[in-house]
Amino acid sequence: MKLDDDGKTVSAADILVPKIGEIIGGSQREHRKDVLIERCIESGLDPKHVWWYIDLRRYGTVPHAGFGLGFERLILFVTGLDNIRDVIPFPRWGGNAEF
Repeated sequence: MKLDDDGKTVSAADILVPKIGEIIGGSQREHRKDVLIERCIESGLDPKHVWWYIDLRRYGTVPHAGFGLGFERLILFVTGLDNIRDVIPFPRWGGNAEF
């Protein structure tokens, strides 16, 4: 996420719904190479491990953003059901994977 100029906040937003939580989350990506390297070091991540991601900014990039929609949570909201397990099309639980 892009760290704002105040150094305390990020450029992000979430759409929250009562009883469900976050349905949509979005943020602006960090496009400044030097800031990416600084944030890696602050987080304890060696920038060499993500060289390919940092290299994408070698010639610069435009500010860009994206979002993610929780489809099951959206269906839960639309249908008014109480439990997300009731709307998951392919349920998963411990021990049901056949390998």
